[in-house]
Amino acid sequence: MKEIIADEVYQVLKENFPQKNDFNKTGYDEELEELLHFGINTKEKLQELIRKHKTKVLEIDSEDLDEFHIKSYSAELGDDYVKDRIENKYWFAYQGLLRITLELEFGEIYRQYSEKRDN
Repeated sequence: MKEIIADEVYQVLKENFPQKNDFNKTGYDEELEELLHFGINTKEKLQELIRKHKTKVLEIDSEDLDEFHIKSYSAELGDDYVKDRIENKYWFAYQGLLRITLELEFGEIYRQYSEKRDN
């Protein structure tokens, strides 16, 4: 099997997650790097991982936000942006859904990795 490339990461996410979550366009290079770091190195492995956690990931994506986050996101992103997401029950772009998937699969190891990445 050939190693997954960034375009295939996007393709798998697009095939498995709702179109409404496809709102933050990137090249998926950073996400590819994370997948390879955790041994998800083929398109088939990524598909398997997404399918394993898809129901839970979409459940997390549709959870209601608390008042603090609603106010915070409204101030940062605008009332219309937040209102649309509240009404349509989604928050995360494909990149976020992928990272939730990785956190569900790898737990604390992934949380430590992402904290290091973000700092």
